[in-house]
Parts: sequence; structure tokens; C-alpha cells
Amino acid sequence: MARPTEKPAKRSSTVRGQLESARSALARARVPAGWLDAEVLLAHVLKRPREWLHTYPERRVASRQRQAFQRLVRRRAARVPVAYLTGEREFFGHRLRVTPAVLIPRPETERLVELAIDWLGKHPGARQVIDLGTGSGAIAIAVAAAVPSARVRALDVSQRALRVATSNIRAQRLASRVKPERRDLLAGARKADLILGNLPYVSTPQQRSWPRDLEFEPLRALDGGRDGLDLIRAAITQAPAVIRPGGALLFECEPGQTRRIASIAGRTWPSATISVHQDLAGRNRVVQIELQ
Repeated sequence: MARPTEKPAKRSSTVRGQLESARSALARARVPAGWLDAEVLLAHVLKRPREWLHTYPERRVASRQRQAFQRLVRRRAARVPVAYLTGEREFFGHRLRVTPAVLIPRPETERLVELAIDWLGKHPGARQVIDLGTGSGAIAIAVAAAVPSARVRALDVSQRALRVATSNIRAQRLASRVKPERRDLLAGARKADLILGNLPYVSTPQQRSWPRDLEFEPLRALDGGRDGLDLIRAAITQAPAVIRPGGALLFECEPGQTRRIASIAGRTWPSATISVHQDLAGRNRVVQIELQ
């Protein structure tokens, strides 16, 4: 007796069909790169790598998974960031947990990490590092993982952010070398050889026209005040009590802020060597201050 052949899945219930439907919905909502977001979200729901979606486009997606995927697509169409929908983000080769309590790590911040690793490599005696405004702990984790001699203090004023950072530090098995601390910038911090700052630097005027996605991220982690430099200015003011002689500071910023930061640093440390580094897109992104 011949075995009954399995009915092919309806196109709308296949991987291909679900992706096509999601891409159309996100295109109608004018979500940039919606095709990529659709793939990331479906891969997340199916617990598969994105490549699997292209290898098995005719595989049927179970009803419960379709419903979960469609809910995520609707939220993405409302501009909720993908990282908050999946609960994770990759940064410098590390998969990190993210929640709306923390800023989503950006690719351009990897330049600051590269510069920190390079500086520590040239100064083998320098071990004490401060990650100022750690958020998810991305910078602290990336630096500590790359430089085994480094001892990093991950500072943040937000207790909710520190809980996320702590979970990431433990997940990366770096708890012995990365210590979260609740502090208002550098107030009361112990001495350090290197201070890293990815502090809020979005100016008040910029906030009036920023992308809708940013409305879901913590304002406290973005708002740099009238000119975007309130917290960077305060950190530089506090830093002389914390930074050791011969140490360095690295601040991420907007391309148009580098001259003002260099000027503030030059008044604080007249003999310092100050340089500006570009990100992968060729934009001025990091100000480096090296002390004598």
C-alpha cells in the first residue's frame, strides 16, 4: 500500500512566505532595512541562524511561531528597536543582553574599544581602567576580554543599567576582573590609568529631529544637554582627581564636538597630547587625551 505523500505547506506559512509578508509590512511602515530586520526576528523566533532561513525557505513555520513572529513585526513597524525585541546585541564579538534600561551598543563604539586596547598594549604597566557610563557593560567587557591584565571598573548612575551590565559580565565570565559600581560620573572613584567615556552626547536641538527608534532608548543615556557636552565636560572636570600621571582618556562624541572637547581638555591639561580618531565611516568619533 502506497504511503500518502505529505502535503506541501501553504506558501504563507513557509519561511519564505513569512519573510515576504514581514518585509512588505515593514516597507509600508517605512522601516529602514526592514528586510534585514525581518530575517533577524524570524531567526530569533525559530532559534536558528539567519543562514538557515535561506537554506530552507520552504520549511513550514508552526502556527505559534508565526503568531510570535507577527507580534514582533508589528512592534518593529512601530519602531521598537530590534535589539529590544530580541533582547540581545552583538558587540565586538560578544553577544550581550540588552533591555530598555540601557542604550543599544553601536558599531561606531567599537572604535573606542580598539583605541583602548591599543593604548593598553603600549602601556603594559597600566592595568586600572574605568568605563564611564557603562550601560550594558559592552565596552568594559570588550576591553577586559581582549586585555587579560586589565582590571575594569564599570561605572553607571543607573541601578537598572548596572543590573544588565552585571548579568553580561557574569555571562562572559569576567566577574573577577570587571566590577560594576554605582557612581555619578567619577565622583568618589579610585585612581585609574585609563578612562573610557561613551557618555550621552546628543544635544537638545538634535533631539527634536532624531529617529523614532531612539524614543525607545533611555533618554538619560542620550541627553547631553544644550550642546551635548554637559556630561563630558563634567567628567573632564572631575578627572584630574582620578587619572594617574601618564594616563589617558578616550571620549566618544559627535563629529562636530571634537574641537570643543579638545579645547576643554587642553585647558584642563595644557601639556596633554590630544588627538582625534575617525570611525569606520570616516567621521571624527573619538577624542584621545594623553597625559604627561
